[in-house]
Amino acid sequence: MSELSLHPFRHLYVHIPFCKHKCGYCDFNAYAGMDRLMPDYVDALERELGFARERYTFQELETVYLGGGTPSLLPPHLIARLLGFIRRELNVATDAEVTLEANPASTDEARIEAWMKGGVNRLSLGVQGFDPRALAVLERKTDAAQATRAFRLARAMGMANISVDLIYAVPYQDMAAWIETLRRAIALGPDHVSTYCLSFEEGTLLHRRRAEGRVPEVDSDLQWDQLDAACVELEAAGFRRYEVSNWSRPGFESRHNQAYWRCRPVYGAGAGAHSYATDGTGAWRWWNVARPREYIAATPSPRADGEELEPRKAVAESLMLGLRTADGMTAPAGFDAELSRLVRAGLVERRSGRIVPTRRGLDLHNQIALAVL
Repeated sequence: MSELSLHPFRHLYVHIPFCKHKCGYCDFNAYAGMDRLMPDYVDALERELGFARERYTFQELETVYLGGGTPSLLPPHLIARLLGFIRRELNVATDAEVTLEANPASTDEARIEAWMKGGVNRLSLGVQGFDPRALAVLERKTDAAQATRAFRLARAMGMANISVDLIYAVPYQDMAAWIETLRRAIALGPDHVSTYCLSFEEGTLLHRRRAEGRVPEVDSDLQWDQLDAACVELEAAGFRRYEVSNWSRPGFESRHNQAYWRCRPVYGAGAGAHSYATDGTGAWRWWNVARPREYIAATPSPRADGEELEPRKAVAESLMLGLRTADGMTAPAGFDAELSRLVRAGLVERRSGRIVPTRRGLDLHNQIALAVL
């Protein structure tokens, strides 16, 4: 890989790994009880971004995404400093989408003010649910009242683009509770909603509890019924399912996530962050060391490892990701047999030279992934 030949980065992801409490279902690169590292971590992010700016080409950034972890935990002065550094040292477009993930419990006036002054214009609020029993299973330390307060406060202060995350197929959450969760979320008036099926990832506390019989299995029929309920409720409220797990009002699709689904180059900064780059003939992926202390010590060059994607694998990944979206993609060469099987299975269809997933294909995207990867 020659850095000079890589296509320029127009999308930036910044990982903030801190959490007050790591939820039982979470397998993200997130750590509780490390708040004292925050100043050193922001120092390290600035060192990495400065090094990356010298090593790679960055053109006008179209999207910036601060994910985690819980980015909203950063004190106002630190998040203001980090956002200011990004705008000062990297070329951020005036109309760029700048997203910050927030927990309702750490969404307050001082923080929102710092976010908006720093250029954040899209808030991704980790509500996850409104049902107390489901929140207890997920080990969420926030409740419906906090989520409602955080949303209304952000809106009142001028945040014009707010997304809400919800989780379905949670043990003990019946259909009535899930529909009530959907309706309470819709009643807030979000611009975007993400609905994720709960997964029991190996190594998480929730996975161990299920293995020990302390948490029940979720009936597969109920899981599909809850997904169908999301389709019905959100479509009736004017949302369009533009990706497997994402719904938006017209014009509020996540531009940053679309960069991933379209395999655009994205630079990932921070502990455990992944980058993806292309040069017209090849594709590369690399990732940083994961633990915050090790990341701080390793900067300005915290890369842990990486891989070059063999050409067919790169195209297969782009096909798999493109077929996560309702608009699909132009059919790539070399996958006629796989796509024909998917058409016969009713998972995709051909429309004006494009391959587009059906509703069944969006629901069963894992079958598409297995077929093309």
